[in-house]
Amino acid sequence: MKKVINIVVIIGTIPLLVLGTLSIFSPTYTFDHFGFIPQNILAHSTFRGNIGAMLLGLGLIKILGLITQNKTWFHAAQLIVSMILFSRIVSIIMDGWTSELIPVLITETFNLVVVYFALKQLNSSEK
Repeated sequence: MKKVINIVVIIGTIPLLVLGTLSIFSPTYTFDHFGFIPQNILAHSTFRGNIGAMLLGLGLIKILGLITQNKTWFHAAQLIVSMILFSRIVSIIMDGWTSELIPVLITETFNLVVVYFALKQLNSSEK
């Protein structure tokens, strides 16, 4: 079961690493993918720095959790994904719903559930 959870953590991490890398090094792709229209250099910098770094950092945090088997890394990932999902729900309430949100909601929920089970696995191995 431990190997299955680790594989699923890796599967959930791959999109984060890919989208983070694309957001940093090819923001035009992600602008088009997510419907952003950048106005100036600050928009590019903010997107690369905030979105790209957050996605890439979250992926690396999950990898560090796998490598070190330290719960702190998975707690950090859980906190970040929870806040992203919470903010997404606030946006749905305040801004409305679009079916384009389905893939990102599925990805975020998937990552949250996977990190939960990774933490549960680490907790059970400590007993």
